[in-house]
Amino acid sequence: MQLKSRLPPQFYVTPKYDEHLNTQISQNDVIKTHRRNYSYQSETQFSILKFQFCQLIGQGQFSKVMLVKNSGKSYALKLLDKVQIQKCNLNQQVQREIDNQSKLKHENIVQLFTHFQDNQKIYLVTEYCEKGSLYQKQFTKSKIKDIIKQIITAIQYIHQMGIMHRDIKPENIYLTQDDIVKIGDFGCSIQKGQRRKTFCGTPEYMSPEIILSSSNMIQYGGYDEKVDIWAIGILLFELCNNTVPFRDINRDKQQDRICREEIVFKKDEDPLYVDFVQRCLYKDPNQRANLEQLRQHPYLQF
Repeated sequence: MQLKSRLPPQFYVTPKYDEHLNTQISQNDVIKTHRRNYSYQSETQFSILKFQFCQLIGQGQFSKVMLVKNSGKSYALKLLDKVQIQKCNLNQQVQREIDNQSKLKHENIVQLFTHFQDNQKIYLVTEYCEKGSLYQKQFTKSKIKDIIKQIITAIQYIHQMGIMHRDIKPENIYLTQDDIVKIGDFGCSIQKGQRRKTFCGTPEYMSPEIILSSSNMIQYGGYDEKVDIWAIGILLFELCNNTVPFRDINRDKQQDRICREEIVFKKDEDPLYVDFVQRCLYKDPNQRANLEQLRQHPYLQF
């Protein structure tokens, strides 16, 4: 049985800003709550007191994202619940997200402008991408190629900055009003250097070496930034087929398929597309194409 799509791990909506939207949170309530919980925060351009809350645009297990305005400009404000972060032992992960995204300044990466906190929440002020994420959107073949080229450029920069993303997928990639592709959501990102064994990412996008390393199998002695190249291949396949290549309701069986099965393409697929995906999805990460080889691949040449 082929599963035609997958459910995201969190709820997303992608509205455009509307001057007449009813705010879901009273501005007075926000101000009162913030003053009650205020611990330490300088009254800067991005004080929570200066935001106009407009609409909920994303929600996760311990966070939500609001479309807000400040001095006439739109931003995405991510609110992280400190109690839930502590309960799930995610303090270091949140700090890594802030540290890594703060240092990245690139056209194809969602910019983190600043962050602050009160007694209950951590606030991340990021760039707002009007067209939302790529999740369950359909694009022309030429547009998909353009998206992949921009993603490769962004990942090249991320790796050059000493970071691997580890969670490249449609939900974490956004489009601006001008169709500029932006990679965001650095919650799984980590410094390059030593090989990792942490089980991290989205199941359908995990590479074989992530699965094997977490099972204490030392075939590769852990994994490195080549997991992001694997994710590019899965992403391209999903954008073209509205499903990922290795699916199973049973997670153990799905992981086994990722590690053992070869990808199956339609009979009439473009040979250049097939070659590109295959170069990303070698089970052995040492055989995968590097980012520059992918960027120069004939499939992406218009």
